[in-house]
Amino acid sequence: MKYILFLSSLVAACPQFVEIFPDPTDVADQQGEFVEIRMDSSFRAESLFVSMDEKLALGFAYPQGDRFFLSHGNSLCPEMAGVVCGDLGSYTLPNSRESTWKLQTGACSDSVKLDKPKPGKSFQRKGYGDQWLLDEPTPGYGNPQYELDLDDCGISRVEYESRGDYWWVSGRLSGCKGTWLRYQYRDLFPSEGGKVDSLRVNEFFSFAVSAKGPVWLHLQVSDDEISVNNSLDTLLAKVGNSPLMITEIHHCPEEPVPEWVEIYNASQVRLPLSRIRHCNRGTFWGTEGDSIGPYESVLVSRDTASLREQIVYRDVSLIQASIGYLNNTAGSFSLCFGEAVVDSANWDKFTVDCPLGFNPKTGKAENTPGFQGRNSEKYSQEPFLYKLSSRVLRKRGDYLQVRVESDSEVMLNLLDSAGQMVWKQKIPAMSNTWWKVPVQEYTGVGAAYVKITCGAFEKVVGIVVRP
Repeated sequence: MKYILFLSSLVAACPQFVEIFPDPTDVADQQGEFVEIRMDSSFRAESLFVSMDEKLALGFAYPQGDRFFLSHGNSLCPEMAGVVCGDLGSYTLPNSRESTWKLQTGACSDSVKLDKPKPGKSFQRKGYGDQWLLDEPTPGYGNPQYELDLDDCGISRVEYESRGDYWWVSGRLSGCKGTWLRYQYRDLFPSEGGKVDSLRVNEFFSFAVSAKGPVWLHLQVSDDEISVNNSLDTLLAKVGNSPLMITEIHHCPEEPVPEWVEIYNASQVRLPLSRIRHCNRGTFWGTEGDSIGPYESVLVSRDTASLREQIVYRDVSLIQASIGYLNNTAGSFSLCFGEAVVDSANWDKFTVDCPLGFNPKTGKAENTPGFQGRNSEKYSQEPFLYKLSSRVLRKRGDYLQVRVESDSEVMLNLLDSAGQMVWKQKIPAMSNTWWKVPVQEYTGVGAAYVKITCGAFEKVVGIVVRP
C-alpha cells in the first residue's frame, strides 16, 4: 500500500493535461477553446513544451503556478490566484476528429489521445490515469469529480432564520476545518445601507446580520483550486416580505396564449436567475450571468415563442422554464430562491373568471405583462424621491431644477413634445442636490417631459414651456 501511494505522489509531481475544450458552442471555436495543465509546486524545470498531432511544439518558460491555462491571445485567461496563462498561437483545436497531445518538460512527459469532441463539452481527465470523460468546461479551476488531491476550502451549506431585529446565519465549510470568511450584506426593502466584515470561522459557523427586512448576503473565502464554492450570494427573506415577488398569474388564458407568470424584482440589486426557480418543479431559470435587474419584471412560460407573438410590447423580458400546467379552477405557485420559498400565490374558481389573469398581491384582475400597474403601487417601493422647482416655465425664464434623492445611481432625461430624448444627466447615488435642466435650450414652446429612471423603474412628469 505504501508503494502505491509513493507512485501516486511521483505522478502528481509531473505536470499533466487535465482538461481540453476543443468545441465551444456559444462563440467562435478559437475564441472559446482552451487547454489546461495542472502543475505541482514540488517540480521545477526551465521550459515546457506542448504539441498537438504533428504540429511544431509550442514552447513556454516554465509556469510558476498551480495551473497553466492556454487559450488564443489569453482571451479566456481566468483571473484566479495560482493560474498562469499562455497563448495557443496558430493552434486550432479539431472539433470533428480525434487528436493527440504531448507535453514535455525536464524529465516529465505526458501523452494524450482524445476521441472526436462533442459540441459544448470539454474532455476532463479522471484521476492520474488515461481515462478522459466529456463534461461541462471548468476553465481555470479543478473539478473534484475527476481530479484528485485538490486544495479546496469552500462554502458547503448556508441556512438562515429571522429573529426579530436580525437574521441568524449558519453554515458549514467543505474541505477544511477553518478559514477567514468575508461577508457583505445590504438591506433591500427598505434600503438602509449594509456592512462589510470578516471573521475567523471553523468547519461549522454562525453569525448575526442586523436587519429587520430582506437582505442580500455575499459570503467569500480565499481562492483555491476549486473556485466554484468559494463564494455564495443569497437572499434572506420571508414569504410575503421579499423584494422578489409574484405580481401576475395567467393560469387560464384564451387560446393560443400559453400560461404565464410575472415575477418582479422590487429591490435595487440584480438578482441571479441561476438561483431562482418554481419550487415544485423544474430547474433554475438561468445560468451564471443571467439576472433580473432592479425594478424589472420578467414573464415566465413553458412556451415563450408563442407568448412572444401575443405580447404587444416587444421589450418585455421572457424566460422559458418548466412551470408545469397551472390548474384552471384551483392551484398554487411558489417562488424559490435556492431552497428557500420567498413568495407564493394561490387561486380558486372565485379569484377571477377565466380567461382573466390576476395580481396575487391585490386579488384583482390584471393584464399588464412586463410592467407594474396601478394596483401594484402600494407594495412596490420606489427607488427614489424627486421634486421639481416648477412645472410651468417661461421661454426666457429660469432653468428648471430637479432634486433627486436615491441610494442608487439615477438617470435624469429631458424629452421633447414628441417624447424623444434631447438631454440627459447621470445623477450619482446619495447626491441629494438640485440639478439644472436646460429645458429652454432643447425644447420649444409647449409640452415637454422629465423622465427619471433607476434600473427598470421610471417616472415621467409633464412640464409646460410658455412664451
